[in-house]
Amino acid sequence: MPLIFCIVNGSKKISASNQKLIAALELTFGAQFQIYHTNVPDEAMKYIHALDNNCTHLIGVGGDGTFNVLVNAVCTHPLENFEPILGIIPNGTGNDFYRSAGYKKEFSFLKSIASESFQRFDIGMIKTPLETRYFANIADIGFGGAVVLELQTFRKKFGANFSYGLAIIKTFLQYKRPQVSIFSSDFTYNGELLLAAFCNGSIFGDGLYIHPGAQINDGQLKLTLLGKVSLLDYLRNVIKVKRGKKINHPEAQYLQIGFPISINCPTAFLHAETDGEYLGGSQFEIDLYPGKLKLLDPETP
Repeated sequence: MPLIFCIVNGSKKISASNQKLIAALELTFGAQFQIYHTNVPDEAMKYIHALDNNCTHLIGVGGDGTFNVLVNAVCTHPLENFEPILGIIPNGTGNDFYRSAGYKKEFSFLKSIASESFQRFDIGMIKTPLETRYFANIADIGFGGAVVLELQTFRKKFGANFSYGLAIIKTFLQYKRPQVSIFSSDFTYNGELLLAAFCNGSIFGDGLYIHPGAQINDGQLKLTLLGKVSLLDYLRNVIKVKRGKKINHPEAQYLQIGFPISINCPTAFLHAETDGEYLGGSQFEIDLYPGKLKLLDPETP
């Protein structure tokens, strides 16, 4: 019998459909389904770290940030063999990982949990001299991290629906591209950087296909590298990117490179983000752990 722990992001109103789903899970699994509400990531981490190996499923109710907390809590759990099946009930703004993972609107959480079906998926790691972070979807260094900083302010003023587009435009108008060095065993880049997106999944930024074709379970880490790309370039191509097509631009590269990967910027502080969670630094190391965690199988019949 599954033992399911559900972490609910208390800062978000739960949609009516998700309330029905949670009620159905409670009815089906009874005392084997336990809910914890919090809007503080550190509290959620401590709660998960206190769980033991009897936990078979760890489900988040929220968006990419909520799932990011689950991933980091499991990857840093004090028990080395703590390995529940992870899932996310999409209740965030973008829910980009949910789409990157291939879930459909008709996906049955009840059937998938009851059958204990899962697939393994890859996990990325990004490290600065001061911090190590894990990510399920995408780590973005440069422009995206700066957008996340602006987004925090815009959300307070305008809410979630319009904030991302406004944050992108404002960041473009004031962002100065730093000179960086990126290198791995089979790739070197020295030049201006708008964005370096290290992609386990394909979608970020509320539906932008930053690396079409990237899959969370193929054992590969893709790199989308944008150099001298302008606001006008972005506006010309944003519809194409939302439709899952690569842009044709001399300063846009879609790469598959070996890992670990290092990125250095001795002259500036770089903004970065992992699945919407901000971090910063001048030195980064990015790595990939193929098949590290379990995920509710998106293809459950």
